[in-house]
Amino acid sequence: MRFRKLIGVVLAAGAMTASFAEEEGFRAALADPLAWLYADSKVEGVERLDEIDVPINGVIDVNVLLNGLTPGVPLAFSASIVNGEWYRMRAVPVKRNTGVRGFLEKHPGDNPHVARRAPFEAFDVLEPLSSTVIPSPAETEALRFRLDGAPSGPSRFTIRIRVEQGGTVRELPLKVVVHPVVLPRVGKDSFKYTNWMSLGNMAGSHGLKPWSEEHWKMIEKYVRLAARGRQNVGLMREVFVHRADGTVTLDKDRFARLLDIYSRAGLWYIEGPHLAGFVNGWGSPAFRTSYTTNVTTTVPGALALSKMARALMEEIDARGLKDRWYQHVADEPGGKNVSEYRITAGIVRRYMPGIRTVDAVEEPSFAGALDVWCPKVDSYERYRDLYDGFRTNFGDHVWCYTCCIPGGKWMNRTMDGELLRPALIPWVAVMYEIDGFLHWGYNCWQRGQGQDPFKEPYPQKWGGSNNGNSLPPGDTHIVYPGPDGPWPSVRLEATRAGMEDADLIAALRRRDRELADALVRRIARGFSDYEPSCKLYREVRREILRNSR
Repeated sequence: MRFRKLIGVVLAAGAMTASFAEEEGFRAALADPLAWLYADSKVEGVERLDEIDVPINGVIDVNVLLNGLTPGVPLAFSASIVNGEWYRMRAVPVKRNTGVRGFLEKHPGDNPHVARRAPFEAFDVLEPLSSTVIPSPAETEALRFRLDGAPSGPSRFTIRIRVEQGGTVRELPLKVVVHPVVLPRVGKDSFKYTNWMSLGNMAGSHGLKPWSEEHWKMIEKYVRLAARGRQNVGLMREVFVHRADGTVTLDKDRFARLLDIYSRAGLWYIEGPHLAGFVNGWGSPAFRTSYTTNVTTTVPGALALSKMARALMEEIDARGLKDRWYQHVADEPGGKNVSEYRITAGIVRRYMPGIRTVDAVEEPSFAGALDVWCPKVDSYERYRDLYDGFRTNFGDHVWCYTCCIPGGKWMNRTMDGELLRPALIPWVAVMYEIDGFLHWGYNCWQRGQGQDPFKEPYPQKWGGSNNGNSLPPGDTHIVYPGPDGPWPSVRLEATRAGMEDADLIAALRRRDRELADALVRRIARGFSDYEPSCKLYREVRREILRNSR
């Protein structure tokens, strides 16, 4: 009732000021949260947002860019809807660009498809604010207002954003249209989405003892932020323990607690840990059983692999997890590994009957060796007919992923591509009937290389002798280690927006596939063929919502 009364007051308030205030003094503008803001952005050139369309339960968010502030003079801000959240956007320096293929450019200018040439500072960090006053602002500030969960009524209202410094006030109206379409909650029925989390970084980056109560509380904070970003799949990491006597055992208490945290947060689906890895790094032909040096195709390796698989299967059966579970065998096998992978996967499947296997496998020669293919977005389009044939002929499913590859114009979530790219990945995935999206780097900044994600969006060198190249900006992480827990990034929120859209598009597609695909194609025909226009995105999203009633 309080919310409805407040909306009534706002609607009756009379004439609204523009979403861009340019009177004397500091300047202010409402900016689209799916367009990058930079440390040197000017309000005159931002992608403005004065109206937003959302489903019931959808997120309402908008950026506020301010120029010409007086440092040292407190900046106050508020919104007419009091239960929203405020964030101060913090800039991260990007000194090198993503390469055409991926990784980093070897020579500046190699990649013509970046949103901006380095060096620059991008407002990627969203620092949660407990106060609506910044005591000593910079000359340029960027804020974000976020309201989690659009109400079912009224269908139209206006949120007034008010900013004040030194007696000068700016009021910026944001019109909100809530469509009578209910966005499904994150969980079993939402689009499958996973980011791999580093539990070690959750301890080390916050000065916590591993597996202490404080560490478990921190893990829960990271998981809840992931779920708020619409992640609904969780990877079971570090549940096996390598004992001093050389044995590898499943830590059932750790397993149960991590499962409980995932389940309560809304991460319905579970990825079993990789049970094997390369013997000598990426590209080597043989696999070893995880936590051992035993090659999986030897008797000791097969025995160790079978014990790990059986231990997981016992817990899956005891806890009724069969329909929720996806099991990894080995990450990113290539053409040299086909025979070894088939044998290794066969052992896992023997001791985990009925469990779906999923891996980042791209080459068609692996046909029949796994249940869920997870190629990179460029590989999917390269072999699309074959993957589609595997679905028809083998009953397989397909997810997709991005990592340090691809670069160029391909959709990814690096800090130098358009911010629309991560938002549009789920759109294209649904159109292609891909079931899920995976990224390896939720909070995987490389502490061993001294990477500070606030200062270095990529490790200085990564991959060792087999690679020796650096990961592109932002590939290692999509959240930041705040003093008391994780902070979101604008890329996390952009992906979340796309995941919301994926569920809406999928529902419309079940009713009218031709219409849904036609709407998607207005802005994206494929993972590298899209229109980087926030204005067009808003128009198409509005049409999706209108046709979903």
